[in-house]
Amino acid sequence: MEHMLSKGSFLEAVGSMHTVHAVDRRSFCRWLGTGLLVTLATPVLTGCESVDEFFTGERTIVDAAGRELVIPSVGHLERIYFTDPVGQVWCFTLAPDLLVGTSMQFTDEELAYLPEGTADLPYLGGFLGGAEIDREALLAEGVQVVFLVTGAEITEANVSEVERLQKQVNIPVVMVDGSFDNVSSAFRLLGEVLGKEERAEELVSYCEKVITEVTAAVATVPEDRHVKLYYAEGPEGLQTEPDVSEHALAFQIAGATNVATIEHIKGAGMSNVSLEQVLAWDPEVIIAWDDVVRGGAAEDIRTNPDWATLAAVKTGRVYTMPNIPYAWCDRPRGINRLIGIQWVANMLYPDAYDVDMVEEVKAFYSGFYRVDITDDEAKRFLGNSYPPYGT
Repeated sequence: MEHMLSKGSFLEAVGSMHTVHAVDRRSFCRWLGTGLLVTLATPVLTGCESVDEFFTGERTIVDAAGRELVIPSVGHLERIYFTDPVGQVWCFTLAPDLLVGTSMQFTDEELAYLPEGTADLPYLGGFLGGAEIDREALLAEGVQVVFLVTGAEITEANVSEVERLQKQVNIPVVMVDGSFDNVSSAFRLLGEVLGKEERAEELVSYCEKVITEVTAAVATVPEDRHVKLYYAEGPEGLQTEPDVSEHALAFQIAGATNVATIEHIKGAGMSNVSLEQVLAWDPEVIIAWDDVVRGGAAEDIRTNPDWATLAAVKTGRVYTMPNIPYAWCDRPRGINRLIGIQWVANMLYPDAYDVDMVEEVKAFYSGFYRVDITDDEAKRFLGNSYPPYGT
């Protein structure tokens, strides 16, 4: 063929035919079926699953809750949001350019490790701690798809919440099971919806490798050598999570023995405990929130004489959980926990999980957050956990 039409010319020709000759979908399919212009049509239909998508700009998917939804086709999907920070982290790792807002409010230090322009995104709220999403803002921002990504298995309450939101704003809400056992399927579903299948598979490969290696490593540690750990939440360090809480899952996967034998508060968690209880548990390691960004008690635990008799304080094993730009182990309960389980496993069992955490942190930030950090930045995040205790 001497003169190949460009993609734009082909679309113009199709539009002209549609206007003059009223070419419908069936006629168009028959026209393509002749084989005469398949070569021309291929670049136009690339990324579409069917001719229907080409004409309607829509497609039908089934989300992780088994709900059938009509959403924009990949070529038409430009503006997305999420119901809380968990969904934000997942969507951010795949398609940061499609985010129209944020469900979190960031510090300047956190923004330094996020894409340029994040500071300009409006805060639209989310389902967190009894808060709500700004529904009017969703409509004003032209959001086409909202994502609810769970940190645990999808519940009936999740479905009810989503159905209510979807009915109120008339925007499809895609449910994704982001629990640790379903990391791969979660990335694949999000990759399909966002048109980022190749990127999703790269992240799936990384996640599966890390989870396999961490769990295999800690399995070699005898039960009687599992380190006793206390997770100190809140401004005084006197809120925590039992083993059954999803907020403590990263510590469990990394092989820690959680000392908090307390009642589980579903949802937000953060059970109140007394200092006397913590003293009785006498943990060997404490992981606490930082006192600057999150308003935690890490420094107070290290220096307050009321905590001084604890084994963890005596041996200098009070560690501040890194949280730039997202916390490594919890809150949000998102894909950010993949670096958290490596951090904890290496910190507790450096002989069993023998990796260089500086290199692991740099690789994670590059692969998931799309930012290259230096050795010094990685060491600053790791704090006194690098090198691991006893090495």
